Amino acid sequence: MSYCINPNCPKPQNPKQSLFCQACGSELLLEGCYKVLRPLGGGGFATTYEVDDSGTQKVLKVLFNTDPKAVELFQQEAEVLKRLNHPGIPKVESDGYFIYCPRDTKQPLHCLVMEKIEGMNLEEYMTQLNHQPISERAAVRWLKQIAEVLQQVHQQNYFHRDIKPPNIMLRPNGQLVLIDFGTAREVTQTFMQKVAGQQVTGIISAGYTPSEQINGKAVPQSDFFALGRTFVYLLTGKSPDKFNEDSRNGKLIWRDDITGISQKLLDLIDYLISPFPGNRPKDTQEILQKLSEFDTSSPEFQTSNSSSQSSNSVANVQTVTSTSGAVNQVASSYTYPFWRRIIAFMIDLVISLFIYFILYQIGDSLDDNRGYYDICFNLSKNISFGGSIIFNWLYFVLLESSDKQASFGKTVNEIFVIDMSGNKISFLRATWRLLIKILLIVYTFGLLDLIFVLFHEKHRSLHDILSGTVVIEKPSP
Repeated sequence: MSYCINPNCPKPQNPKQSLFCQACGSELLLEGCYKVLRPLGGGGFATTYEVDDSGTQKVLKVLFNTDPKAVELFQQEAEVLKRLNHPGIPKVESDGYFIYCPRDTKQPLHCLVMEKIEGMNLEEYMTQLNHQPISERAAVRWLKQIAEVLQQVHQQNYFHRDIKPPNIMLRPNGQLVLIDFGTAREVTQTFMQKVAGQQVTGIISAGYTPSEQINGKAVPQSDFFALGRTFVYLLTGKSPDKFNEDSRNGKLIWRDDITGISQKLLDLIDYLISPFPGNRPKDTQEILQKLSEFDTSSPEFQTSNSSSQSSNSVANVQTVTSTSGAVNQVASSYTYPFWRRIIAFMIDLVISLFIYFILYQIGDSLDDNRGYYDICFNLSKNISFGGSIIFNWLYFVLLESSDKQASFGKTVNEIFVIDMSGNKISFLRATWRLLIKILLIVYTFGLLDLIFVLFHEKHRSLHDILSGTVVIEKPSP
């Protein structure tokens, strides 16, 4: 069968040997060599077809929108693909772009012939898997492949701007191919000036587009964000826009249901999807360097992943009891305060002492007014001591495990408490943290806590280390 691409053709299907459409008269052998076989699909302003080029199956992309900006982006895609040569990028010959004029049609059609990628895109692949998460071994290998593709793209001073599962094809041999370069942008001095002061063309894919790109200020690091969000989808089976974001720092809260994935890979994904582009990797080489630390060929690779993720609490204990004391499970963009923490402690101490004084006065007044038949002994001490314990428990535990993640003193000083994965601490963890803190005050007068805060690399107190928590400042955008 030969297929007519004239958008106004009433009957585009023709016999195989036809050279001209029997319905509209348009030429069917494009550029004297491309025979259109069938439509493959469409989206946006273009439609794709399968074509035969002297026995080789290829893909023809036809632009039906005549808007100058759409034509410019289409021509740009052709130029980008001509300049790139990588198994992870569709091949386009130097003469792959041409203009075709159907019969009795005023508007010409812009056409691009490219390599046909066998297989399915990652969104289709996940659908076939019933949205079951992929393994860490597959994730590391695929992440490395796309990072290598992006290295080629970025080295040509382009960035993609629309990385997402539908735009990544999986060949039957396991090779990933990044497609749809219609939104790629060249990084030039003129472009960087626009980023600094003007709006540029916005490309938005819900769940995958970073905020700077939504605001018309995409940069090469925007590709890293979209790449990381793509692997959030692959590792969870859920679209990234289904997860909540931390209202304090904009981080995606996606790790809760993850099992069988190492902290090292989770941290790398969080590094890629950092809300602020300056906190993402500076280039693809940095990503590839981090990926080189994963030995996917090792037989112990899967076993070590499973054991390291058997439970979050085990991972936290292993981390916080490390003799090095390094906090390697929290995003690198955080800073760890010292003086702010001391000031916050003093504010909270004043509040606690004030409550103790009020409760003591209440108990003292009850002591003065009790009768002979009152069997209570020294109400002032009982009420002030017991009431202070209850108040401190409610004050610290409820506030630090809430969305505020901070007591009043910490809130004033713009610091808050997180766990070793960078997430909000639970009610039980907050209670455990306070209990250890009280025991250290009772038995060591708080000296051990003070020593750790003074000399620890990240200014972590002993009760933070034992409870698996960290006190941090909010990253500056």
